[in-house]
Amino acid sequence: MTLDPRYLEYPSRGARLDHGRFAHRRPPPRAAWHGLGLWIVVPVQHFPMDMPRGPVAIPGGMERPYPSYWDYTQRDYGNRVGIYRIMRALDERGLRATAAVSGCIPGRYPALVADIAAREWEVMAAGWDMGQALHSARPEAEERGLILRTRNALAAAFGTAPHGWHSPGHSQSAVTPDLLAEAGFTWCADWINDDLPFAMTTRAGPLMNLPMAWELSDRRCLFEQQQTTAQFCCQIADAAARLRDEDGRVLTLMLTPWVMGQAHRYRAMCGLLDALMELRPALLTGEMLAA
Repeated sequence: MTLDPRYLEYPSRGARLDHGRFAHRRPPPRAAWHGLGLWIVVPVQHFPMDMPRGPVAIPGGMERPYPSYWDYTQRDYGNRVGIYRIMRALDERGLRATAAVSGCIPGRYPALVADIAAREWEVMAAGWDMGQALHSARPEAEERGLILRTRNALAAAFGTAPHGWHSPGHSQSAVTPDLLAEAGFTWCADWINDDLPFAMTTRAGPLMNLPMAWELSDRRCLFEQQQTTAQFCCQIADAAARLRDEDGRVLTLMLTPWVMGQAHRYRAMCGLLDALMELRPALLTGEMLAA
């Protein structure tokens, strides 16, 4: 097999980082809180039945040929049933989440939008839908349009424009940070290289990146790696203890409705939340982290 000569063309390769978004830092700075910071994120996303398989493969995307009612209805279960279990568990403990909401959700699940708003959850834009990944094969004008369409739809539904952004599957093109800052976003949660927020440079000014650890995502552990619920909860507890001891770090707890909102995981989810509360974490939102 012969490689295409263009495979070795890498204009961004340099002596340091392969981009100009931020500089390497060592050691990490101290945060504004002591002990453990806890950020709870609940994805409220739509996986279209005909979502493309490329050029970016979205974790949790359709796995069977179209039309796959098997895949589609499993994801839809989260927005119809699973999220209300998560809401109940958080409500009982007085906890608020950040909802990562697809731009098409208000048109598809208006009652769910009302329930999120009634709980005063923070809203983070999560792209138009999970089939619209961001990548450099997409024209810049088209990507800008997707970002603005998402922002405007959520602003109309919730009464205020979201400040935070999370791309489908953590996907980004080479200009996504620039377009987000241009659209009025002040923070995103796509880069997974830290336990603390850090500032990124864009052509439209600074943009904060928040730590949403994919390695500890319930979607990755339970769906992709097919770990047991007990293993997932143990890993979260171990990470929380370590981050607390390091003082001033952030644990992002991802509770995906179609994954963690299943009935057989409810007791474990409640036990996990109780165990985390025993560590007396600082309860954070995206806005607090980006400040």
